[in-house]
Amino acid sequence: RIVKEVLHSRKISSEIAQYVKGVMIESYIEGGNQKVNEHIYGKSITDPCLGWEESEKLIYTIADHV
Repeated sequence: RIVKEVLHSRKISSEIAQYVKGVMIESYIEGGNQKVNEHIYGKSITDPCLGWEESEKLIYTIADHV
């Protein structure tokens, strides 16, 4: 959601486009996060992350807007 808002803001404001040159997304194999003792392969133990498929879709969306 935030990335899409940034892309929209860059589109309507040349000043924002001048200062915002990139974004960071938190991505991992599986979406979400887990407690350390859950031992789910491919799922973050820190911050919630986008899963692989969600990340791929977002990257294509970003590419379409730049």
